[in-house]
Amino acid sequence: MQQRLSQIFKKNRAEEFPDDLWGKYVLPLNYAQFNLLHETKGVKVIGGRGTGKTMYLKYHAYHTQLSNKRLKLVKNDIDTIGIYWKPDTHFVQLINESYLDNKWDAVFNTYVALSLLMKFSELIDVFLESNYDDISMKNKLKDFMIPKDFTEELKIDQEIRLVELRTKIRGLLFKLQNWLHNPKDDFYFYLDGKATIEYIIQIWKDNNFFKDTTFHIFIDEFENLREEHQKIINTWMKHGESPLIFSIAYKKHAHITDETTSSEHTQRRNDHRIIDLIDDVYAKTDDDFKLLSAEIIASKIQEFFPENKIIDRNRISVEKELIDRKSTEYKNRIILFANELFPSLSYREIANLIMSDKTLKNKLIKNIQLALKTKGSDFPASYFYDEEFPDASVVNATLLFRSRILPDELYRLFQEYKKGVKSKAVSAYKEQISNTLVGSILYIYISFPQRICPIYAGFERFCLMSRNNLRHLLELCYQSFVEFENSTQAKAEIPKVNIELQAKAAKFCSRQELDTISELGSYGKDLQKIANRLGIVFSLKQKIKTQSKPENIHFSVETHALESLDEKVNTLLYEAKLWNVLQEFDETTKDSSDSIVTKEFMLTPILAPYYKISMRKIHKIVFSPEEIKILFLSSDAEFDKLYKKFVKEWKIEDAGDLGLFGENY
Repeated sequence: MQQRLSQIFKKNRAEEFPDDLWGKYVLPLNYAQFNLLHETKGVKVIGGRGTGKTMYLKYHAYHTQLSNKRLKLVKNDIDTIGIYWKPDTHFVQLINESYLDNKWDAVFNTYVALSLLMKFSELIDVFLESNYDDISMKNKLKDFMIPKDFTEELKIDQEIRLVELRTKIRGLLFKLQNWLHNPKDDFYFYLDGKATIEYIIQIWKDNNFFKDTTFHIFIDEFENLREEHQKIINTWMKHGESPLIFSIAYKKHAHITDETTSSEHTQRRNDHRIIDLIDDVYAKTDDDFKLLSAEIIASKIQEFFPENKIIDRNRISVEKELIDRKSTEYKNRIILFANELFPSLSYREIANLIMSDKTLKNKLIKNIQLALKTKGSDFPASYFYDEEFPDASVVNATLLFRSRILPDELYRLFQEYKKGVKSKAVSAYKEQISNTLVGSILYIYISFPQRICPIYAGFERFCLMSRNNLRHLLELCYQSFVEFENSTQAKAEIPKVNIELQAKAAKFCSRQELDTISELGSYGKDLQKIANRLGIVFSLKQKIKTQSKPENIHFSVETHALESLDEKVNTLLYEAKLWNVLQEFDETTKDSSDSIVTKEFMLTPILAPYYKISMRKIHKIVFSPEEIKILFLSSDAEFDKLYKKFVKEWKIEDAGDLGLFGENY
């Protein structure tokens, strides 16, 4: 059965990819500063859900590093070898003092030792299959017998070759896991985690294997370890040095300890470096993320259409090729390809679509008529719209509702604007069009729940909705191709997904993400309720006729310190940040000089299409502590009262039923 293009994009989790990422992992352009294999001390890698932490770590691990897709490997290529390890979350939770008494420390060390020995034994298999140029070393490794004193510690009563260690370790791990579920007596041997690995490394070096190699252990999902486990690994990190270094990765905002098993703490700069995947590596600017996204898309399309020369998949994983990828010509070409694959309409073109659609245009005209009637003006509605100037026409329907805008003045400005008059007044009018157009478009579309809004279609809009979340980006691409394949016969050439199909896919992804939130952590149901309530409020705000502060998707709380809020509110704020339901920012704008707000929180923009709100961080709502408590904690009845209060304050005449959005939430 022929593979469909959509399937290339279906994989959006690292676990769905092979361990060997050579030619599949796109190096960010500033990667040279963040090559983990060049680090001489531990690193803490942080990133939100879906930002690619695991892929980043696996790129630096031996399956990729020693990939047989790399045609030649030399001594310098194994100066540092990365070992990726993700602890079994369920298993390690059982290793605690209340369950195992004072044995927990020894059991945890043994579990780590066996797990890493498994990784080191896998390393030998991969190394032997690699294109490393020292054939003599490979042959010696195949026949190398493990010293008796080492096998005795593992309770292995026979001599075995190094290449046979993997099978033995797998059996020992199996026994340890079974024992842990019924630990009546002591386990029949214990190992020290760090000392065991140091010993096997020294055995290798004594026999001229990996003599000049540093081994760098990357421990993923560190936040899922118990605090007492974290202290042990922190101790190893603090005292790490060649040939054995430890690094960790965890979700941004996760509460982890920096304590060690002594009175010391791990210290930034002295003991480790912190790398924020988004702020440092992937998306220092929106353009960085946009280019990376375009390259990922191009790489996947190249995989499906190998005969086309879109991008060189043999170069995207190579550090020395970064210079060529930094050229303006290359960047423009790749982004142009992504834009052609997922085309978009400009905001002016969407306004033109409104003017050419009978239903939408009638809504626009009715809005103009209502605004004129409210102001007691006898001007005909036709004075304020013109098919040749759709953006101004759509915005005029909004401006007429504003108290300071007089119909005769707006009519004069509109006429001067159409004639191309240059004046301060016309310049100010143009600025109003620019600032209000998106909000005005959404105001029209939000009145028609079944209409697909084209504002959510296009590669660059996908980037905005993903906001540095590669998983969301891939899901948007996947669903777009699903819609494309369901609507037409498969074609041999690279497709261009039309606007409506993309927008439909975006709405599907948006609803799917809302459904998924309930599965996130211990507070998933609460987070889903919060996301839905915020979406409802932002959608309600989008219905303000004047659009004086349009495009709301973020908020702040009017308080001197968030810590002063209800304890459960703070817990849910933390969980929402941890799971990327909310994104936190330092305050960027103050609504008044006496504002006491310090932080802003943005609802994950992938939810924007479902609520027909903006995915751009433009204007915020400032909630009082009482309002945020209702949004986060109170019953549906209390939220209904708050909703009606906003309806009254914002003078919304067509608020609709509160249950319109997701009756199950």
